Amino acid sequence: MPRISADREAAVRERIVHAAMEVFAEKGYHRATIADVVRRAGLSVGAIYTHFPSKEALFLQSCDMVSEQALQELAARLAPLTTTAERLHAALVFYIDSMDEFNGAPGQATLISAWAEADAEPGVREMLVRRRERLVGAAQLLLSEGVARGELPAWLDVDAFARGFMALLDGLILQRIEAGDAYRPAELLRRASVVMDVLLASGAAQRPTTAAS
Repeated sequence: MPRISADREAAVRERIVHAAMEVFAEKGYHRATIADVVRRAGLSVGAIYTHFPSKEALFLQSCDMVSEQALQELAARLAPLTTTAERLHAALVFYIDSMDEFNGAPGQATLISAWAEADAEPGVREMLVRRRERLVGAAQLLLSEGVARGELPAWLDVDAFARGFMALLDGLILQRIEAGDAYRPAELLRRASVVMDVLLASGAAQRPTTAAS
């Protein structure tokens, strides 16, 4: 029996993951079944289980793949930009652009299902932590470069701001779900941009005195 090439294996695996992402986005984690993924992918049950031993494994791989591909795409978009302001704005635009769809598959809004399962499913919780740390790491890099260039204030707590701003961005996913058919990407971009504008405008300002300081 001829061996299947590594490229073919990778293509089948990605086909399964994309089908699973669509199914999980439509039905949620509990209502979705492997049979649903089989029908959507147009493959056999055996083909699915050859690559993924369980629905949970498939769900986790789907979410991990979205995160990994998104970071790669973000890096490509940021590479030609020179200022911190340009890079931060491009990152915001990309986050919102990828909210509903990414590379022809459901985007970050599918994480709603993951968050709903995180308390009861340790594997899902660990996946979400991995995703957050990857995104926080990318944000920390952008912010640290901005501080080094003098485009952001030297007193900025890079770690705290990166984590706080990620919480704001993930909160926009909830607002997108709440908006339904009334959703307008430009409105979410406006809400996130105003916070970033305040940060950029504070470059030469003294650190404010707060109770947390």
